Order: sequence, then structure tokens, then C-alpha cells
Amino acid sequence: MTISKSGSYLTLQVRFLNGRLFNRLLAQDGRAIYSAEQGKILSALWRKSPQTATDIAIVTGLANNTLTQMLKKLEEKGLITSGPHPTDKRKRLFDLTDLGKSQEVVGNEVSRELDDIFYKGFSDQEIAQLNGYLERVVANLQEGLDRKDNK
Repeated sequence: MTISKSGSYLTLQVRFLNGRLFNRLLAQDGRAIYSAEQGKILSALWRKSPQTATDIAIVTGLANNTLTQMLKKLEEKGLITSGPHPTDKRKRLFDLTDLGKSQEVVGNEVSRELDDIFYKGFSDQEIAQLNGYLERVVANLQEGLDRKDNK
């Protein structure tokens, strides 16, 4: 019997449904003033701030044209600021405003709610196993990407 290897397809489904549900939970919360896609940028800045657009693109995986538009919208909403890089005049640094920093609480609460849905019905042991498998998949994919980059 051949085992079906549908992990890539299932991962795409998880990503799609996770994003839709996260957007719905953000909208239902009422305090969030950003979308799930914009949350990728904010999350990167919550972890480390300030950052260049290139740094943010690497962390989020967003294409430059998409990232540029989203950074502009986040700046218009008053969640981030941008300014010249101190040593490289070709680059800009993006930083959180106080309003942007305050949205981290909302993001964390909605993320916990999403985690509760994601892991519904899983035992602690199953959660640990799933996380371990996903970490292995990420490592395998990163290794494959690194191998392609070095050719």
C-alpha cells in the first residue's frame, strides 16, 4: 500500500484557513486596527524594532511590492513610522508607534484564541508531537531552499 503524501496540499489548506479565521477573529475582537497580513509586519516589529524593509521582507516572506503597500497603509493608520537609516541613505527604518505597540496585546489574545481552535481535541502529547513534526518539515524545507541557493 502506498501512503499518500498530501502534506504540501494540507499545509496550503491550513495556511489559507488559518489566515481567514485569524482575520475573522481580529474583526470580531473590535480592538484590532490591522489585518492578518498586516499583522505579519507588526509581529516582525514586535519581535525586533526598528527594521529595514529588507529585514521585514525576509521575516514575513512578503514580496517587495506587497510589503511597500502594506508599510504605507500601516504608517497611514499610525501604527508604524519610517525614517532614514543612520548609516545607509538608500534604506529606511520602520519602527512601531505607541499605537502599534499597543496592538500587540490584541494580536497575542487573538493568536491564543486561534491556537485554542487549531489544537482543539489534541492532548498535550499530540500537540508536542505535531509541533515536532512541523519543526522537522520547516527544517527540511529550509535545507532544500539553502541547497538550491548554493547551486
